[in-house]
Amino acid sequence: MSKDNNQINFIVTARKWRPLLFKDVVGQEHITKTMQNALRTNRMHHALLFSGPRGVGKTTTARILARALNCENLIDSEPCNQCSSCLSILDSKSMDVIEIDGASNNSVDDIRKLRENSKYPPSSSRYKMYIIDEVHMLSTSAFNALLKTLEEPPPHLLFVFATTEQHKVPATILSRCQRHEFRRMEMDKIISHLTYIAEKEEIEIDNESLITIARKADGSMRDSQSIFDQVVAFSGKNVIYSEMVDALHLIDTDFFFRISQAGIDKNFEEMLLVAKDISNKGYDLQECLGGLLEHYRNLLTVKVTNKLDLIDAPDSFIEKYKKFSDYYSKPDLMRILNLISSTEQALRFTSQPKVKFELCLLNLASIDNAIEISELLTELKSGKGLSQNNSNSVAKDRNSSFTVSSSKLSQSPKIVDSSLKVEKTEEAKVQKQPMNVDLTNQKSDKANLENSWQEFLNKFAKAEFGLQYLTQSYCTPVFLNQEVVLNASGQIIFENITNNKKNILHYLEVFFGHKISIKILQNDTGSSLAKDANTDSSLNSNSGSSELNPLEKTIVNLFGAKVSPR
Repeated sequence: MSKDNNQINFIVTARKWRPLLFKDVVGQEHITKTMQNALRTNRMHHALLFSGPRGVGKTTTARILARALNCENLIDSEPCNQCSSCLSILDSKSMDVIEIDGASNNSVDDIRKLRENSKYPPSSSRYKMYIIDEVHMLSTSAFNALLKTLEEPPPHLLFVFATTEQHKVPATILSRCQRHEFRRMEMDKIISHLTYIAEKEEIEIDNESLITIARKADGSMRDSQSIFDQVVAFSGKNVIYSEMVDALHLIDTDFFFRISQAGIDKNFEEMLLVAKDISNKGYDLQECLGGLLEHYRNLLTVKVTNKLDLIDAPDSFIEKYKKFSDYYSKPDLMRILNLISSTEQALRFTSQPKVKFELCLLNLASIDNAIEISELLTELKSGKGLSQNNSNSVAKDRNSSFTVSSSKLSQSPKIVDSSLKVEKTEEAKVQKQPMNVDLTNQKSDKANLENSWQEFLNKFAKAEFGLQYLTQSYCTPVFLNQEVVLNASGQIIFENITNNKKNILHYLEVFFGHKISIKILQNDTGSSLAKDANTDSSLNSNSGSSELNPLEKTIVNLFGAKVSPR
C-alpha cells in the first residue's frame, strides 16, 4: 500500500522543480528582469509574446507573471506564493488566470467565446489574464477575431502568448504585442541546475553523465529533466556514465575515437568492423553521423584555438581530443567535416543507408594529408624545390598544415588544388640519344646556373638539337637551387619539351658539368609565361608596380594568384 502511495505521489522532475519565482528561472535573466522592472514601475504591456525553443521557461514565466500581477504581498517584484491569490493560481483554481492550448482551441468560435468572456472583470483578482500556449496554431479566422480585443483591451485584461514558431504568427498580431525571445539553455546552466536537483533528491551522478544529458537535451531544460528521470529510473540513486549510455542507447565517445584512429591508420578493415558493430547494436545511422560530426568539430576547435575549454566533453576525453588533434591539420578536418555533413544529408534520401554510411567511413580512411599553399610557396622560395624526398618529409610532419595532396606532389608535376591548374601528364617517350658535341670550357659552378642559362640557350636552343622551344619566348624557367622548373606556354610546346626531356638533361649535364634536375609544367590558362612585351604589360597592369620576377610570374600563372599592389 505504501509503495502504491509513493507511486501515486510521484511528480516528474520538470513539474516538481518548476521555478516559482523570477529569480529561479534559469538562463532567461534578460526577460525576468524586464518583467520585474515593468511590475515595479507599473508599465506592464497588455499583450506579451514569449517565443523560443521548447522547454526553456515560456509558460513558467507567464505563470509567475500572473501570480506577481495579482499577488497581495508582492516582495521586490516577486510573488509571495502564500496569499490566497497566489495559492489559487498555483493550484490552477483561479477563475481569472485562464490557460488555453492553441493547438486544440484554434477555431474562430473558441476565440469568439474568449472575446465575450474577456469583457467581464476579474472575480477575485486584480487582473484577468489569458495565457495561450502554441498560439501559432490558431487559424487565420481565429487570429482575425482576436485583433480588435488585442488592440483595445479593457484595463483589467492581459494576454500572454507563447510559441515555438514566431514566424507563423501573423504580422498584425505581432505588431500589437511586446515580444520577448527566450534563449536556448547553455550547457553549463543545465549541468548546474541538474546538479542542484540531484543534490536535493540525494542522487549521485557523475560529471560525464551530466554532460551527456545536457548535450542530448539540446538547450531544453525540460528535456534534460525528462532524460534525468529516465536515467534515474534505470540506474537508481547512483548514476554512472557506462550505465547511462546503455539506458539511453547512446553511442559512446570511445566509438568515435575508434573511428578517428582507424582513419589515421588508414585501416579499411577496422572501418568496416565499426560499421558492422553499429549495425549489430542497432544504432541510428543518422544519429551516429551527427555524433561523428560533433566529434570532428571538437577536434577542429582544439586544433584552431589550442584550448580545451571550448568543447563540451567529459573530462576523461578532454586530453584525448588534444592528443588526436595533433594528427590532423585544419584543412584536413574541414574536408572531413564536409564529407560527413554531405553524407548526413544524402543518407535521408538513399535507399541503402548502410552502404552509404560504410562508404563515408572508408572515405575517412582514404583521405590523404595535404600540404598548405603557403608552405608550398615557402619551399619554392627557400630553393628546396618540389623534390620527392622533400615532399615526403613534409607529408610526414603531421603537425604541418595541408591543402595539396602530398602523394600527388611526389608523382607528377600536377598539383591538385582548386587554385592550381597545372596539367598532369605521363612521362612521354623520348628521342634517341643525341649525337655527342664537342663542348669545352663550359660553366661547372652550381652558383652560375641562373647566370649561365642564357648562354646555354644560345648554344643548344636550336632545331638541330631538338631544343628550339626552350627559348624564353616559348618557355619561362624558374631556378630552384639545382633544379629548373620549365613553364611551357602551350600544349604543343609542353609536349615537345616533354618528349625531349632526355636531350635537355643530357645537354644540361654536358654544359654545366653535373646533373641538373628539371620539372616541366604547362600553363593551363593558355597565357604565355614569356618575357615579351605583351606579357610584361599584362603582369605590370595587374600588380600596379614594376615587372614581376620569374618566381612571382610562376606563382601568378600556376596558382591563379591575384597580384596586389606593392
